[in-house]
Amino acid sequence: MAAYTQRAGAMIVIGLLLASVCYGIDTKVETADTTSASNKPTISEDSAKMDSDKPEETVASSGFFPVKQLHGVIREERTKTLLEIDKERKATLAYMTRERRAVVEELKTELIRITELLMSERKATVVELEATGNQIVENAILKSERLIDHFFVRVVQLAMIIILVFSILGFIVFRIIARRKSQS
Repeated sequence: MAAYTQRAGAMIVIGLLLASVCYGIDTKVETADTTSASNKPTISEDSAKMDSDKPEETVASSGFFPVKQLHGVIREERTKTLLEIDKERKATLAYMTRERRAVVEELKTELIRITELLMSERKATVVELEATGNQIVENAILKSERLIDHFFVRVVQLAMIIILVFSILGFIVFRIIARRKSQS
Protein backbone atom coordinates (compact mmCIF):
# COMPACT_ATOMS: atom_id res chain seq x y z
CA MET A 1 0.00 0.00 0.00
CA ALA A 2 2.80 2.39 0.93
CA ALA A 3 4.64 1.54 -2.28
CA TYR A 4 1.59 2.43 -4.36
CA THR A 5 1.16 5.66 -2.42
CA GLN A 6 4.80 6.55 -2.99
CA ARG A 7 4.57 5.76 -6.68
CA ALA A 8 1.40 7.80 -7.03
CA GLY A 9 2.99 10.71 -5.18
CA ALA A 10 6.11 10.50 -7.33
CA MET A 11 4.00 10.41 -10.49
CA ILE A 12 2.06 13.48 -9.38
CA VAL A 13 5.26 15.38 -8.55
CA ILE A 14 6.87 14.44 -11.87
CA GLY A 15 3.74 15.42 -13.74
CA LEU A 16 3.53 18.78 -11.99
CA LEU A 17 7.22 19.49 -12.56
CA LEU A 18 6.89 18.63 -16.24
CA ALA A 19 3.81 20.82 -16.52
CA SER A 20 5.58 23.73 -14.82
CA VAL A 21 8.57 23.34 -17.16
CA CYS A 22 6.25 23.24 -20.18
CA TYR A 23 4.49 26.48 -19.14
CA GLY A 24 7.74 28.26 -18.31
CA ILE A 25 7.49 28.42 -14.51
CA ASP A 26 10.85 28.61 -12.79
CA THR A 27 11.17 26.03 -10.04
CA LYS A 28 14.04 25.25 -7.74
CA VAL A 29 15.01 21.64 -7.20
CA GLU A 30 17.25 21.12 -4.20
CA THR A 31 19.43 18.02 -4.10
CA ALA A 32 20.77 16.64 -0.85
CA ASP A 33 24.32 15.43 -0.39
CA THR A 34 24.39 11.72 0.36
CA THR A 35 27.07 12.21 3.00
CA SER A 36 25.17 14.94 4.81
CA ALA A 37 21.85 13.09 4.45
CA SER A 38 23.26 10.02 6.20
CA ASN A 39 24.31 12.13 9.20
CA LYS A 40 20.85 13.67 9.60
CA PRO A 41 18.30 11.85 11.74
CA THR A 42 15.53 10.07 9.91
CA ILE A 43 12.17 11.72 9.53
CA SER A 44 9.57 10.41 11.89
CA GLU A 45 5.91 11.08 12.31
CA ASP A 46 6.56 14.03 14.64
CA SER A 47 8.97 15.78 12.29
CA ALA A 48 6.57 15.22 9.40
CA LYS A 49 3.84 16.95 11.37
CA MET A 50 6.19 19.77 12.34
CA ASP A 51 7.12 20.37 8.70
CA SER A 52 3.48 20.65 7.75
CA ASP A 53 2.87 23.16 10.56
CA LYS A 54 5.60 25.55 9.33
CA PRO A 55 4.35 28.62 7.59
CA GLU A 56 4.80 28.41 3.88
CA GLU A 57 7.18 30.77 2.15
CA THR A 58 5.58 33.20 -0.19
CA VAL A 59 6.34 32.24 -3.71
CA ALA A 60 4.90 34.09 -6.56
CA SER A 61 2.70 31.97 -8.70
CA SER A 62 2.86 32.53 -12.34
CA GLY A 63 1.57 30.47 -15.18
CA PHE A 64 -0.96 27.72 -15.15
CA PHE A 65 -0.13 26.10 -11.75
CA PRO A 66 0.23 28.04 -8.52
CA VAL A 67 3.60 27.09 -7.04
CA LYS A 68 2.39 27.66 -3.48
CA GLN A 69 -0.30 25.04 -3.87
CA LEU A 70 2.13 22.73 -5.65
CA HIS A 71 4.48 22.85 -2.64
CA GLY A 72 1.54 22.23 -0.31
CA VAL A 73 0.43 19.17 -2.30
CA ILE A 74 3.98 17.82 -2.35
CA ARG A 75 4.33 18.40 1.40
CA GLU A 76 1.03 16.64 2.08
CA GLU A 77 1.99 13.70 -0.11
CA ARG A 78 5.37 13.45 1.60
CA THR A 79 3.74 13.57 5.04
CA LYS A 80 1.18 10.93 4.11
CA THR A 81 3.89 8.72 2.63
CA LEU A 82 6.10 9.07 5.70
CA LEU A 83 3.18 8.34 8.01
CA GLU A 84 2.28 5.27 5.96
CA ILE A 85 5.91 4.09 6.00
CA ASP A 86 6.01 4.61 9.77
CA LYS A 87 2.80 2.58 10.18
CA GLU A 88 4.25 -0.20 8.02
CA ARG A 89 7.51 -0.11 10.03
CA LYS A 90 5.64 -0.34 13.33
CA ALA A 91 3.46 -3.19 12.04
CA THR A 92 6.52 -5.03 10.77
CA LEU A 93 8.34 -4.47 14.05
CA ALA A 94 5.34 -5.76 16.02
CA TYR A 95 5.08 -8.81 13.74
CA MET A 96 8.81 -9.56 14.04
CA THR A 97 8.61 -9.18 17.82
CA ARG A 98 5.70 -11.63 18.00
CA GLU A 99 7.53 -14.07 15.74
CA ARG A 100 10.74 -13.77 17.77
CA ARG A 101 8.84 -14.39 21.01
CA ALA A 102 7.08 -17.40 19.47
CA VAL A 103 10.41 -18.83 18.30
CA VAL A 104 11.99 -18.23 21.71
CA GLU A 105 9.06 -19.95 23.43
CA GLU A 106 9.30 -22.85 20.98
CA LEU A 107 13.03 -23.13 21.67
CA LYS A 108 12.41 -23.06 25.43
CA THR A 109 9.82 -25.82 25.09
CA GLU A 110 12.21 -27.86 22.95
CA LEU A 111 15.03 -27.29 25.46
CA ILE A 112 12.84 -28.48 28.33
CA ARG A 113 11.78 -31.54 26.33
CA ILE A 114 15.36 -32.41 25.44
CA THR A 115 16.49 -31.87 29.04
CA GLU A 116 13.77 -34.18 30.34
CA LEU A 117 14.66 -36.75 27.69
CA LEU A 118 18.34 -36.61 28.64
CA MET A 119 17.52 -36.93 32.34
CA SER A 120 15.29 -39.96 31.73
CA GLU A 121 17.99 -41.52 29.56
CA ARG A 122 20.56 -40.85 32.29
CA LYS A 123 18.31 -42.45 34.92
CA ALA A 124 17.75 -45.49 32.68
CA THR A 125 21.50 -45.78 32.10
CA VAL A 126 22.20 -45.56 35.84
CA VAL A 127 19.63 -48.30 36.51
CA GLU A 128 21.18 -50.48 33.78
CA LEU A 129 24.69 -49.90 35.12
CA GLU A 130 23.55 -50.72 38.65
CA ALA A 131 21.89 -53.94 37.47
CA THR A 132 25.00 -54.89 35.48
CA GLY A 133 27.23 -54.11 38.48
CA ASN A 134 25.04 -56.22 40.77
CA GLN A 135 25.14 -59.09 38.30
CA ILE A 136 28.94 -58.87 38.05
CA VAL A 137 29.27 -58.85 41.86
CA GLU A 138 26.87 -61.79 42.21
CA ASN A 139 28.81 -63.75 39.58
CA ALA A 140 32.09 -62.97 41.33
CA ILE A 141 30.69 -64.06 44.70
CA LEU A 142 29.26 -67.25 43.17
CA LYS A 143 32.58 -68.07 41.50
CA SER A 144 34.51 -67.40 44.70
CA GLU A 145 32.09 -69.62 46.64
CA ARG A 146 32.57 -72.39 44.08
CA LEU A 147 36.35 -71.94 44.26
CA ILE A 148 36.32 -72.08 48.07
CA ASP A 149 34.01 -75.12 48.01
CA HIS A 150 36.27 -76.80 45.46
CA PHE A 151 39.34 -76.01 47.58
CA PHE A 152 37.78 -77.47 50.73
CA VAL A 153 36.60 -80.56 48.86
CA ARG A 154 40.15 -81.12 47.58
CA VAL A 155 41.59 -80.53 51.11
CA VAL A 156 39.13 -83.07 52.56
CA GLN A 157 40.03 -85.53 49.78
CA LEU A 158 43.73 -85.01 50.49
CA ALA A 159 43.15 -85.48 54.22
CA MET A 160 41.20 -88.68 53.55
CA ILE A 161 43.97 -90.01 51.31
CA ILE A 162 46.59 -89.15 53.93
CA ILE A 163 44.52 -90.81 56.65
CA LEU A 164 44.02 -93.84 54.44
CA VAL A 165 47.73 -94.00 53.60
CA PHE A 166 48.69 -93.67 57.28
CA SER A 167 46.08 -96.25 58.19
CA ILE A 168 47.48 -98.70 55.63
CA LEU A 169 51.05 -97.97 56.75
CA GLY A 170 50.01 -98.33 60.40
CA PHE A 171 48.35 -101.64 59.64
CA ILE A 172 51.43 -102.85 57.76
CA VAL A 173 53.74 -101.71 60.58
CA PHE A 174 51.47 -103.29 63.18
CA ARG A 175 51.50 -106.58 61.24
CA ILE A 176 55.25 -106.48 60.87
CA ILE A 177 55.68 -105.83 64.61
CA ALA A 178 53.11 -108.53 65.44
CA ARG A 179 55.00 -111.08 63.27
CA ARG A 180 58.33 -110.26 64.90
CA LYS A 181 56.84 -110.70 68.33
CA SER A 182 55.31 -113.98 67.35
CA GLN A 183 58.60 -115.20 65.82
CA SER A 184 60.71 -114.22 68.71
